[in-house]
Amino acid sequence: MSHAHQLLDTAGGRRSPATLSEFHTGRAPGNKGQRYAADPPTVDEIIAVMRHAAHARCGNRLNGLIVVLWRAGLRINEALSLTETDLEEQRGSILVRYGKNDRRRQVGMDVGLVIPACVAGRARDVAGRARCSA
Repeated sequence: MSHAHQLLDTAGGRRSPATLSEFHTGRAPGNKGQRYAADPPTVDEIIAVMRHAAHARCGNRLNGLIVVLWRAGLRINEALSLTETDLEEQRGSILVRYGKNDRRRQVGMDVGLVIPACVAGRARDVAGRARCSA
């Protein structure tokens, strides 16, 4: 390839032709049609993370978040936007106010696990809503 035909970036360095949109035109992606199976963490892995998180500065809060993500199957944004009033201890349910596509829904959760999540939320409130860097 002669010097006149080389592609250069803004800094003047050589640029690969693969960075151009025309380079892949007409070719199917190498992973077309492949499906990847879900690879959720095992119960032992989740418990190990929770044990490790318990020693962190905001361990109760972090463990409450892990429990809600794991047992209620919430998305991270849904779990982070929960307030204490969204957790209903008696019914064992969680109200998701702003779910996917801003849809409101109610999800069930083991009654025995809603209470620790509520306690973690109260621990945050009792601590004066201290900011956690974890």
